[in-house]
Order: sequence, then structure tokens, then C-alpha cells
Amino acid sequence: MAKKDTKKKNDDWAKTATRVFVVFVLISCVLGFTLTMGFFNIFKKAEEGSIVAVEYTIRDETGIPIITSDTSVVETEGVLAGVSQPIQFMVNQTYDDFIVPVEVYIYPSGVINYALFEPEMQAISDGVVGLGEGDSKTIYFPFGSSMEREMTKVQYENIGGNFSEAEIGMWIPLGFAPQPEIAVDNATPETIATRYAKITSIGDESLNVLYGYAGADIRVTAIA
Repeated sequence: MAKKDTKKKNDDWAKTATRVFVVFVLISCVLGFTLTMGFFNIFKKAEEGSIVAVEYTIRDETGIPIITSDTSVVETEGVLAGVSQPIQFMVNQTYDDFIVPVEVYIYPSGVINYALFEPEMQAISDGVVGLGEGDSKTIYFPFGSSMEREMTKVQYENIGGNFSEAEIGMWIPLGFAPQPEIAVDNATPETIATRYAKITSIGDESLNVLYGYAGADIRVTAIA
């Protein structure tokens, strides 16, 4: 009788051990597949047609962060305008409109459409080629320094500015229509995107504003 009990226990143990071994093999296969896929993702690079997610910080010529999706930038440097989500786009994508609005949270206004320009987005889209997930890069906007225009005293006051209090280096919010010009008069509110510009010079009856930026720090967070 004891021998039968011992044999039964040995059989049960063997069955249990077999099940454990099978489960172990299955887990090993799944983990191996996952690790292998993760291993190959290390070598995946952004190329034409790839869909990428990019964390970014737009900066002016002095390095001031204008808008950012990087919370560490907000914590360590602060941000002039506001904070957005990372941007997603197709590599080498072309943009039909001059204004590419992105949603940005600006205190205390809330979420607004912030105006990025087609050359800026094109530079970022082209600049991610060859980058892998986690790779960082600074994209320069050489055209940014030429994005400057004169505003008359009347135009400045039409957008809510006080000309007598204007100072060089002051940042002001401007409205931009779909076409590449500042909306200074009666524009339809739905067509306007906000963008911060800096006063660079002041005359008796006019001032100049620079609305171009120097570049963007980017980091690729995902590639599909």
C-alpha cells in the first residue's frame, strides 16, 4: 500500500514538474521574443515615411525656451510662452500651409493654438532622418533672423499694445493668419494663431519686432 502511495506521489510530482517546465519554456519564449524585438528597436532609425514622436524645445537666439514639451526644461529653465505635448509627424513631410498650429498651454489663458511656421516644421521633419529612439539633436533655423518686420504705432496699439511703454527686448503676443503675415487689424478669430515676438528697436512712430526663432532641441521618443 505504501508503495502505491509513493508511486502516486512520484507520478503527481512528475506531472507538476512537467507543467512547470512547459510554463517556464513558454515564458522564456515570450521574454526572448520581447527582448529580441526591443534589441532590434535599438537599431531602428527614422527614415522617409516613418511616423515619429518628438519631444522638443523651441529657443530664441539667446537660448531662452519659448515653448517646450520637456517638463525638465520647465523645471530647470522656465518657459517664456507655454508647454505643449510632444509633436508627431511623418519624416520628410511637406506642409501646405505656412502656419502649423500646435496646442500650447499658456498661463493663465489655457490651451491656445500657437503658430509654428512651415519652414520650422520642415526643418524638424527633415532633421530627424537617421535618428533612433532616444536620440537628441539641435535643429537650427537660419531663416529665423530674417523674420522681422516694422509695426507702426497705430498697428501696435490696434493689437492692444501701449506704444509709450514699449521697450527693446519686450516679448509681445502676436496673432498670425494662415498667410505669412501678422494680423494687425480685423482678422477672423478662428484663423488666428498666437506667437510671441520680441521688440528689437523703437522709433518715434514705429517699432520692429523679431518673430523668428533660432532653433529647436529635439529628442525622438518613438518611431513607427
